[in-house]
Amino acid sequence: MKRIGVDIGGTFTDIVYIDDDAAILVTDKVRSTPSDLARAIFAAIRKIGGDLSGVDLFVHGTTVGLNTVVQRTGARVGLITTDGFTDVLEMARGDRKELYNYLWKKPKPLVPRSLRLGIRERTDPLGRVVTRVHIEDVESAIETFRLGGVESIAVCLLHSYANPENEIVTGEVVHRLWPQAEVSLSYRVAREFREYERTSTTVLDAYIKRQVAGYLGQVTGRLRGLGFGGQVLIVSPSGVLGVHAIQEKTIATFASGPIGGVSGAVHLAELTGYRNLVTMDVGGTSFDVSLVKDAQPVIRHRFELLGYPVLMPGMDIRPIGAGGGSIARVDAGGLLTVGPDSAGAEPGPMCYGLGGTEPTVTDAALVNGLIDPAFFLGGEIKLDLELAREGIGRIATRLGLSLPAAAEGILTVARDNMTAATKEILTGQGHDPREFSLVSYGGAGGIFAAGIAWDMSMPRVIVPPTPGVFSARGMLTMDLVHPFVQTYVRSLETVDPAELMDVYTGMEEEGRRMLREERIPAAAMSFVRSLDMCYEGQGHYVEVSVPGGELGEDVRPAIAASFHALHRVRYGHCMQATPKTINVRLKAIGKIEQVAVKRETARAEVSPRAFKPSRCVYAGGELSEWKVLDRGELAPGNTIEGPAIVEEPHHVTAVPPGRTVAIDAFRNLIVSLPTEERPWDR
Repeated sequence: MKRIGVDIGGTFTDIVYIDDDAAILVTDKVRSTPSDLARAIFAAIRKIGGDLSGVDLFVHGTTVGLNTVVQRTGARVGLITTDGFTDVLEMARGDRKELYNYLWKKPKPLVPRSLRLGIRERTDPLGRVVTRVHIEDVESAIETFRLGGVESIAVCLLHSYANPENEIVTGEVVHRLWPQAEVSLSYRVAREFREYERTSTTVLDAYIKRQVAGYLGQVTGRLRGLGFGGQVLIVSPSGVLGVHAIQEKTIATFASGPIGGVSGAVHLAELTGYRNLVTMDVGGTSFDVSLVKDAQPVIRHRFELLGYPVLMPGMDIRPIGAGGGSIARVDAGGLLTVGPDSAGAEPGPMCYGLGGTEPTVTDAALVNGLIDPAFFLGGEIKLDLELAREGIGRIATRLGLSLPAAAEGILTVARDNMTAATKEILTGQGHDPREFSLVSYGGAGGIFAAGIAWDMSMPRVIVPPTPGVFSARGMLTMDLVHPFVQTYVRSLETVDPAELMDVYTGMEEEGRRMLREERIPAAAMSFVRSLDMCYEGQGHYVEVSVPGGELGEDVRPAIAASFHALHRVRYGHCMQATPKTINVRLKAIGKIEQVAVKRETARAEVSPRAFKPSRCVYAGGELSEWKVLDRGELAPGNTIEGPAIVEEPHHVTAVPPGRTVAIDAFRNLIVSLPTEERPWDR
């Protein structure tokens, strides 16, 4: 099979081409083009050869939807909801996200009050239609939307998660009277209870639908024009999806790039046997951290995007504004800050020589010798050391430090920001860092990884092959997954296994239909069932696996036992009370042929060709000589003592003094902390 993965980042767009039959791997980067994201995709395709005629699979992670919300460039949205519930978006929740910030305000609703319209209809929580839709109300709403310049319509009716009949009728009326308008129906976007979150998710979907659909249409059209006849898949929080499914539920494109990296880490965990991982993706704009526990990603079913809640299952990825392009400044109080602002792709760090005027993390790493100015992107870009020194020099003057000390200060602040985010997701959720390995990737990850592992008392760092494009490569390890959810509130004692089986059967039939549309053969289909469960009165829940096949009467005690055990692991205790079900979940999975990975035989000696000219690096408050090695010349079994720098075209791995780097059978770099003194022993 021949496949291509493309990941668009804030600074660079990464491409990976794999030909399994010929054992060919090609990776490369081009500078991202924020004004026209698709342009970078086709520049990358041209750079690696441009022949798409024999490619079977094109997998793409896109940031169009995310950028649309960040830049507030989405469609003008009108909301149709149940009469009396037009202020749900305005009221939101009663909690304060920043408890001690008296200036904090709720995010402004994406739909103005004049375009949030109620219609007469009602469905009760059990799914019984109490009042059918008044068609004249829908017609009146459409007329108001036309006059108000609305481009996209969100429909979210009360309790439509239990029975979407009224919502379906409303959608049909909109399509009949105004076929040009984009429409998002809540039962298709987020079929679960919690009115504010469900409304917010549906509105966000409507807000980005036109931009995402237009972008995907442009990309697929140009791919076909280049002779591509294979399948186009888009990365979503649960797996990859076909273009048609994404256009129907565009909100599934959020965070697609980082998801590819975590998926690649899951594959890495299965290969290496290091089953507990913390993943860190450091690009030009952001630092994204996530957990892999027992070779499975940690999943959450709700997240926030710029303060707007989103009901959607996906990997728990925490981003902060810290990357190679993060801008360093000295604030009014004389404190050094790094990020969250980024120089991005245009103009980029000062050392790019493209007009950047503020020093960045990349400039600091260049000044202190961690980056070779003649070997950035394998020598494709020549960095301007003097411009970097000029920018860092201004920081040094304001802080009263030497040039290298100021540069190290910038790197230290950036690392501290990354460590804080890592602590939040790891120790903040009760995990012991000593049981986890740190997987480092992204263009700037290797500069910070060993330091973060030391700060966190983690025993090792794993740097996979081609770490600079690891997210794009990780996309090619993902299966096609359609997630389904339906609210189903019952005490477990009263759950009728036959009724529950009917819910799963309906979901599975819909899943099979969607997988068939995406060319998945029946033999490659599988289904994973689960239930969201909690004790009475709890606001949080635990996802419990449910066995496949027919559900007999004896399934309830087994489900209860699983829930109690999981609750004890998650929260440290369980109760004797009978739990209740909240949501029924199903994942319809289409298995995609895995990329072939071979284990290589180890050899102890390091090739002389691996050694490049050493260079002086300022680290730990002193200037010292570090070995420099060409990663392409290192082989499994090789071991190198630090201090050392392992270079490759799109990445640099720093191995500080006292650390050791070894190459395993899959060509991963394994950076080990010194055993004689660990932070937890001090």
